[in-house]
Amino acid sequence: MLRRSLLLLACSLPAQATQVTLLDQPQPGQVAVRVTEDDPLGQWPVRAGDGGLLNALRQLSQLLPNPVAGAGVRCVPQLGDPVKVQTDDRGRAHCPLPAGAGAVRVEVSGASAQTAPDWNLSAARHLTVTDLDDTVIVTGVRSGGLTRTLRQNALTRPIFADLPSLLQQQAARGPVVYLSGSPDGLDASLRQLLAAHAFPPGPLLLRDWPRVATTAHKARALDALASQNAATFTLIGDSGEADPETYAAFVRRWPGRTERILIRDIGPGERHAEVGRLLDSLGVAWGWLPGVASQP
Repeated sequence: MLRRSLLLLACSLPAQATQVTLLDQPQPGQVAVRVTEDDPLGQWPVRAGDGGLLNALRQLSQLLPNPVAGAGVRCVPQLGDPVKVQTDDRGRAHCPLPAGAGAVRVEVSGASAQTAPDWNLSAARHLTVTDLDDTVIVTGVRSGGLTRTLRQNALTRPIFADLPSLLQQQAARGPVVYLSGSPDGLDASLRQLLAAHAFPPGPLLLRDWPRVATTAHKARALDALASQNAATFTLIGDSGEADPETYAAFVRRWPGRTERILIRDIGPGERHAEVGRLLDSLGVAWGWLPGVASQP
């Protein structure tokens, strides 16, 4: 009965003919767009009191949208001529733009125009790159947290209390980039979470799921960020998955570019020791961030 009521209410919500999501890219001169059919559940306003079933249905609808192929996309930069492209069979399109084009207005028929900001990463002297799951957000995917996460929403997912102030301090030095293996279908939800907790604004680089593996996605993004400027990096991740190995590989590929590495300590004792040995071998400053049990 509840499931039926949710679907009936969702169908009664006003919706645009199409939905447009702007997907941040690590390389300059490109605006990525995803166009999907209207998603009433995804448009349902998020509230802290929403039940687990509604949250799960909303997230699944965002993860598995119906793409709109052949949709016309017009990108209008602040500087330069407009670019017209069409979405592919996955509902995706890329507008190639000259460097320094500035913010870009993106227009798609049947949807409100949106503006892709110019994060000006090419001029950055310092970049802070942080993972999200189990680094910023208390997820616990490795310990069965996926189901729990699906039943939460942007206003109820817990975060690590030390990260908002840390990243605000880092933002005073240069852009903060959020680099996550989460699927790009969760773009809107993750942006809402970051805004709700006063995290500094910055590009949100999510994975083209299921086409690209998390480690490959992060390695490519880090290389793209490093290749466009001479910035030094602060890299923040967790010990639960491969962040230490990904960051170590980056340090070796780009010597002298990493100022500091911070790792959230969420792995078992043997993983703690393994990560310590790896990071000690790099010759860069690094440290631990406290795990769940240490958070206030």
